[in-house]
Amino acid sequence: MKSLMASLLCVLAVFVSGVCAQPTPVVVYESLLDDVYFDDESGLIRFTEFDIAFAPDDLKGSIAVVDAQNLVVQSFPFREAYRYRDGVFGKAQVVGPADVTLTEPGVYNIVAIIDGKPVSRLPVGLEQTSAGDDPFAPRPTYRYYGLWGGCAHLRMGTNSNDQTHPEVTFWAGGRDLVEGDDGDGFFARLYRGEELIGHSKRTQGFVSGGHYERKTTSIYEIHERGKEVNAKRLLIEDWTQEGEYTLTISRKKDDAMIRRFRFTSADGAIQPMANTALGFEPGVDYMTPRATKKGANRYEFVEVVWIDGK
Repeated sequence: MKSLMASLLCVLAVFVSGVCAQPTPVVVYESLLDDVYFDDESGLIRFTEFDIAFAPDDLKGSIAVVDAQNLVVQSFPFREAYRYRDGVFGKAQVVGPADVTLTEPGVYNIVAIIDGKPVSRLPVGLEQTSAGDDPFAPRPTYRYYGLWGGCAHLRMGTNSNDQTHPEVTFWAGGRDLVEGDDGDGFFARLYRGEELIGHSKRTQGFVSGGHYERKTTSIYEIHERGKEVNAKRLLIEDWTQEGEYTLTISRKKDDAMIRRFRFTSADGAIQPMANTALGFEPGVDYMTPRATKKGANRYEFVEVVWIDGK
């Protein structure tokens, strides 16, 4: 995964030179991961809307697909008026139809351009998954992959006693399954140093085939199989004791690890990643430490803590 991330992030180096420091308008990072439709067979990409942080009053920009030679394959403008606003955030809409189909395997970038400057990017890889020589399925098929495999964040929830506990969000899909499987469960473990301090419930968590989807899970105190109903969530105090932490995600079928994330806690807090700080450069790789509040009746944002999957 580390070499994949490095190769993806090398693309567009020339294109993004000279990007201004924050705060400038940026696409909320979770929105980059969630709000683009990638077809898992045809190579189709579809754009509809994005969350923008530090949103200008009048949005003048576009979303573009850029190839490995830094050539724009296709671009689509944003509407100037936002669908929703919440403080510095705005829900930007792409003028549709905004579809592009790629069939040349390789590395591409999804690039948001505002006021003539590239402000955010999502590197993606396209691979061919079948040659189309099956007479019953004569068309080649393709699949997208990329930074979904190295991204996870924590957002805080509260239990019935008003105690705070982190909830884990990560992304997984068909590329994480045993070849030929349509789905499988997952199991998360949290370590402080080498010590296992908590894990998810064995009765929860599922990865489907197809493109990456957001997955959420809680970490509970260590409990025996069959005792899930009485398991207690691991509270924030257990995540913030001084030390180095590792969060792993494994498939249930063979217990193969599909994700590993690391973070450090010091002074009673989880230490943020460097690229979540305002002013991080290059600004196109800034990860906004905010995400939309799920299940809310209105458009609003909450704090999230990204953890390192490299």
